[in-house]
Amino acid sequence: MINSVALVCREHKRSLRLIVKMAVMNMGRQTVRSSLGIFWTYFHDVIYILVFILFRMLIAGGGDVMGMNSTVYMITGMIPWFFLNDVLTQGSMAIRSNQGIVQSICFPAVVLPTVEVCSILLKRLFSFAVLLVVAAVYGYMKMFQPLLFLYYMACAVALSVAMNLVISALTAVSDDFKQLYDALLRVLIYTMPILWDFSYVESAVVHVLLRIDPMVYVIKGFRSAFVYGQTQSAGYTAYFWICVLSLFIAGSCLQDRLKRYYADFV
Repeated sequence: MINSVALVCREHKRSLRLIVKMAVMNMGRQTVRSSLGIFWTYFHDVIYILVFILFRMLIAGGGDVMGMNSTVYMITGMIPWFFLNDVLTQGSMAIRSNQGIVQSICFPAVVLPTVEVCSILLKRLFSFAVLLVVAAVYGYMKMFQPLLFLYYMACAVALSVAMNLVISALTAVSDDFKQLYDALLRVLIYTMPILWDFSYVESAVVHVLLRIDPMVYVIKGFRSAFVYGQTQSAGYTAYFWICVLSLFIAGSCLQDRLKRYYADFV
């Protein structure tokens, strides 16, 4: 286990410039086929957000949620979710979608999941800027905490890298896992405080089960940075970083043990 973690850390440190360079190249490669390029990413996001806001207003009205405007509540949850969702979908294919690189004995395949996360982050930076505009329009800028925002950005990236080490390895070697994983992704958004708040849950057990997902910490954290201007509890913060560390260790072990089989499966 220690050797696997050391290997992954060493390869990332050695390939830091390569990771950044490949992330920029990947972002350009994903948008080069369309004349409007990365615009389509944000256009899809806008349509997605508008549809959810419309249906929420039709079903539940336009009232406040947890003391804030319902539109602000939804957007401050959906913008970080877009980043995490891209990592869970596109990032999970980091090994499978780079067949030529994986088959090269000279390239450290363990850095590919991180390359995908960095590429998605670069593509999504403008989306996070939208949160500032939304907060300003609805009069919440006085509560905005820049340091908290940067902290939760770091949390989102750290969690994404750790998760993607695990998911991309399993997706690369198991079609069954990929099918199950794709099915779970379709309902994942409804288990998070994006479209609704956990305060509506009366069962304490269910409430705890919902908060087990470390992505909940990130989503609630961005909302705290923009609206509430306060940090989350020390206990929940410690739990989050334990999850990140555990996922990173598990992902490092999986990457180290499965990398020799990637060329055969992809």
